[in-house]
Amino acid sequence: MDDAAGGQRGTRAIASPGLEAFLRAHWGVRPAGAAADLGGSANLNLLVTDARSLRVARVYRPFVTGQRVAALQAVRCHLARHGIPCPQPIPDRGGRGWQTFRGRVVEVEPYVAARAVMHTLARVRTGLVVLGRIHQVLQSFPADPAAVAPRFANYVAADGLVDAVAAGTRRIRAWQPTAPEARLADVADQIASTLAGWEPGRSVPLRRQLVHGDFWDNNVRFRRGQVALVTDFDFLGRRPRTDDLALTLYYTSVDITDITRDPAQLAELVGAYESGLGTRLPRHERAAIPLGIARQPLWSIAVWVALLDDRDTARRHLAATAPELTWARQLTSRITLLQNALSGSA
Repeated sequence: MDDAAGGQRGTRAIASPGLEAFLRAHWGVRPAGAAADLGGSANLNLLVTDARSLRVARVYRPFVTGQRVAALQAVRCHLARHGIPCPQPIPDRGGRGWQTFRGRVVEVEPYVAARAVMHTLARVRTGLVVLGRIHQVLQSFPADPAAVAPRFANYVAADGLVDAVAAGTRRIRAWQPTAPEARLADVADQIASTLAGWEPGRSVPLRRQLVHGDFWDNNVRFRRGQVALVTDFDFLGRRPRTDDLALTLYYTSVDITDITRDPAQLAELVGAYESGLGTRLPRHERAAIPLGIARQPLWSIAVWVALLDDRDTARRHLAATAPELTWARQLTSRITLLQNALSGSA
């Protein structure tokens, strides 16, 4: 039901006897118990064992190519060599990092026991230091073409924002929306237009590089108060590093506490990120952060509402995004205040 772009995304894999036989043949592993599915909205992540240790077998959606997975593995290995806790792929019996099962790429990696997720303000503060370090390590890492732009991601760029959002709002208006749905379409268009109005004033381009793409919640796991696992690089791509930071700050605001109403707290978290980065962000990058935060809910419209194949799924996604769109519209009235606060703390 969450396929997209005319079947291009594909559906999430399911465990099957054929998959289990495939994993035994190539990696010598089998599911570790009846509740082996570890979850994940995009991929099937199976807890497996070789009878000595626990591992995770990841089965991607059909649109993810082997070249893309190989590029993701290269990034994870590079980060691990620099002290970021990213699990490295376990080669199959032939020494290869991935295989294909019925048109889906499969990889296996060690299982890391770290149950606590990045869902408290204290953990966000700790995690942002690690995010800064990730950006520092990746800033000169060569971007493999397969790693630059994922086909589907929770991301919409500032460039072309109005047109990208309009693709989603046109679809909403075409399905004979309810009055609340029509209002949400208007709100999304209004936010996009407002944010786009700030972009021409930027005289210095933002630094673009490979970034994680989804540094939040169960993708960042903790043990004894420290980050023990950074996982799920599905949305990794080349984009402004401030957009990657903005995603974490956005989720902090809507899921934990609204840091956009406390400029000092927002500046403190940006400072935590900078401590990992090893340098202060230039003034123009700091000014871009509030814009990036406000833009976050719009990928729900520009990507998922626009592209999800099933209309009912798209409508449910729109309804679930309603509070965040309302929040973002309110945030646009505080952009200048937050920009001034971040510039003043630089």
